[in-house]
This record gives sequence, structure tokens and C-alpha cells, in this order.
Amino acid sequence: MPYKYVLKWYRGEKERISVEAWHRYPNTKQEKEKPAFEIGSVNGSKAVILRDSIHKIIETYGSRKYGPTLRVEFPFDDTKAIAEAYRLGLAASVLNYAQDNDSLHRASIYVLNITNEEVWFWTSKLLDQNIGPQRTISALCVISGTWDIPKQGKKISMKSIPSNQMNLNKFGWSSK
Repeated sequence: MPYKYVLKWYRGEKERISVEAWHRYPNTKQEKEKPAFEIGSVNGSKAVILRDSIHKIIETYGSRKYGPTLRVEFPFDDTKAIAEAYRLGLAASVLNYAQDNDSLHRASIYVLNITNEEVWFWTSKLLDQNIGPQRTISALCVISGTWDIPKQGKKISMKSIPSNQMNLNKFGWSSK
């Protein structure tokens, strides 16, 4: 893959965890200073759920400390490490949309325990320009139980969205 994957964990009053993909061989100043894309991030109290996974990653791959921020750089050619980076990034993205403790619990159990094959499936959807990150994360939210969906036989109406769900119309999903 043409990217190097980096986990940043800002440990402070406002905790933040992000997983980013940086150009492996940057050519321009912008490529050196900004990531190519962010796989996922989570802020605040939701970040507590990922701490155990992050500690395991730090034990495995090591870390560097920059002030209150820990930075883990995943090995370039280790597909297992890259799968862990994507798993953690996808988990952070899904946890961002959880509204209550029950949905946080369901999301963390599902996304942190998916197989490597499932990680690569969701990664391919995340990077596919026809599908994109919004639809991919929305699908993961539904599958993991982060968002509740009506039981079969009931028509889904986008006009009345429960307060714990976001409006998917802005991501290109129609209510038809």
C-alpha cells in the first residue's frame, strides 16, 4: 500500500484518538505536513473504549511521545499491522455516531472483534470512490447495532429519524 499508517492518541483533558494514512513517499510540502486521509477518530469519553486496544498496539509496535500525544507508526509491509490500524480507525468512526452506552457497547464488540477478512472488506468499501466513507460508516453503524432499524414489515421513513440516528439523505441515500 502506498501509505504509512499512524495512530495518534492525545491524552489530556479532551482525549482524542485518530488513525491516519500518510503518503509513504511524499513529493510535495503538503503531503509531508498533512495526512492523505483519516480513517477514523473519536473524541472525549468515547475514546475510553479503545484504550485497551491501543495499549495492546503500543506493546506490539512501540510508540513515540510528543508532549501529551503518543504516536504509533505501523510497519509498512505487515498486513496484520495495517489491518489493526484499519480496525481501530473503523471502530473510532463508528463509536463517534453512538448515542448511548448500549449502542457504544454493541459497536465496540462488533467492530473490534471482526476478522481480518472483514476488515479488508470494509476497507475496500471505505476507499472505493463509488461507495465512500459516509456510506461505509453508515452501513457499519447499522450492522453493529449502533443505529436501530425498524423491524421487518415496517416502511423506513427518512422523514422521522429517531434522535439517535443521523439523516442519511446528505450521504446520497434516498428515502425511496
